[in-house]
Amino acid sequence: MALRMSGVCCTYGENDAWRAAAVRDISLTVERGEIVGIVGHTGSGKSTLAQLVCGLLPADCGEIWLEDLCLTAKKPPKASELIRRAGMVFQYPEHQLFAETVAGEIAYGPENLGWKPDEIQREVRRIAAELGIAEDMLAANPYQLSGGEKRKVALASVLILRPALLVLDEPFVGLDAVARQEFMDMLLKWREENDSTILCISHDIDQLAAFCRRLLVLCRGELRLDMPVRQAFSQVELLRECGVELPLARRAVLELAARGWPVATDALTLAEAAAAIKAAAKGGDADGC
Repeated sequence: MALRMSGVCCTYGENDAWRAAAVRDISLTVERGEIVGIVGHTGSGKSTLAQLVCGLLPADCGEIWLEDLCLTAKKPPKASELIRRAGMVFQYPEHQLFAETVAGEIAYGPENLGWKPDEIQREVRRIAAELGIAEDMLAANPYQLSGGEKRKVALASVLILRPALLVLDEPFVGLDAVARQEFMDMLLKWREENDSTILCISHDIDQLAAFCRRLLVLCRGELRLDMPVRQAFSQVELLRECGVELPLARRAVLELAARGWPVATDALTLAEAAAAIKAAAKGGDADGC
């Protein structure tokens, strides 16, 4: 088990006039190695849930466990214990960059955990190479990099610590199609090599459909749906109620089916939709249609 939440609640605002429940009585379990997508309309509680999981926000009630570490115990866990279990890459990477050089940014966590200097240098070069950060970039100022490069540096500063659980908040924003695919491939390789778990928050439904194997849908702070991703996108009415769109591929095949095409309607990616349409067209030709 990578994560367990039981009856977790979180409310913003001490004044009654401004109090707002961001997360309401959420219970779930995530197993080691899963890739879980989290969706919902703006204000549904996605980012609050992520920050609770990473120990960045205190829960008002309930229990949160990261493996054998209880985040909601009376005595809060030490940062050194927490950082090995969960790491978060924020939506805007520049919000978590502060060092003068890329190397310094990536080395910050290990330095504060007391790693030996030679080990830090070796690991900085290793994770930089894995993420495609050129060695001559290590001396650069992070704020002089492009958006995609900043995202890689922010990710490297988290992955160097090999967290058991990686939380990504809108990781695909600002990336073109090629960069998004490279980013996904890189994360999948890292997850497989480290037997880690990924929680991914995104409004990019098409990317989530291709990347995740399980979907959590939040609405007004409540967990309304928890299913394997292919089944989840079959819950059309519930998703509509929660303000969540279907992937483009699923919308396309459903529209064709509504127009009388004998097409399979479970496509999640454009490649799957193309294959389903091709198969339906062949079937129609065979029938003389």
